[in-house]
Amino acid sequence: MKKIDAFYLKLLAISAMLINHIGHTFEGIWNPPIWAFIYLSVGLLTFPIMAYLIVDGFYYTRNRWKYVGRLALFSLLSFLPFHYVFLPPFPLWVGNNIMFTLAMGVVMMMVLEKAPTKWLEIPVVIIFMLLTFWSDWQVFGIPIIYAFYRFRNSQQKFGIIPIISLIMIWINWNAYGGYLTNPNLGPLLWAMILANVGILAVIPLLWSYNGQRGYSPIWVKWGFYAFYPLHLLVLWGIRFMIFGY
Repeated sequence: MKKIDAFYLKLLAISAMLINHIGHTFEGIWNPPIWAFIYLSVGLLTFPIMAYLIVDGFYYTRNRWKYVGRLALFSLLSFLPFHYVFLPPFPLWVGNNIMFTLAMGVVMMMVLEKAPTKWLEIPVVIIFMLLTFWSDWQVFGIPIIYAFYRFRNSQQKFGIIPIISLIMIWINWNAYGGYLTNPNLGPLLWAMILANVGILAVIPLLWSYNGQRGYSPIWVKWGFYAFYPLHLLVLWGIRFMIFGY
């Protein structure tokens, strides 16, 4: 029986996000590497849940442009907090946050809906992958949203999750494989690579979704949006007070 509604899925997503972001904000103090494995693998639950609900919202929202506007607004509000938490050594133009990826996902679905033929869908997806290349979840976010959109009424939509997991493992292995035998870095890098398996845990969670909004007063609706920039701002403030950056 499907028992999880959208409210509880969102709670789960932001809880996983918070754990992941705490881990990333203070990643220099985590020892042993098992802690890195925990916060990385738990964090991988967040985006697939958000992507799934974004596709759901795309079909139920009364005004899609307002939907995009809300995501764009909170992407803008989150821009500096996200940068200072995750990308402090880099110039401001490098990187964007998950709200931007989600907003681009909604715009992509609007474009796909108008596409005269399915043959145009892949070029459209590639264009939006390039647009979000420097954003959170990089080239992975848009294909996940596309799979949930294209196979919305089929269990095939869950097939994208293990594919993404394998690609992430392959990329990490090739990027860091030479360091795996280093006694100082090896255990941490193994934790990073194996954590990509954690995304598979999202499949039974989404399978249990009953399609209902659940508890949804106006403050909850806006609260989920506001949580993103606010928790980043708090984490950055705490780290700045402790470590000075």
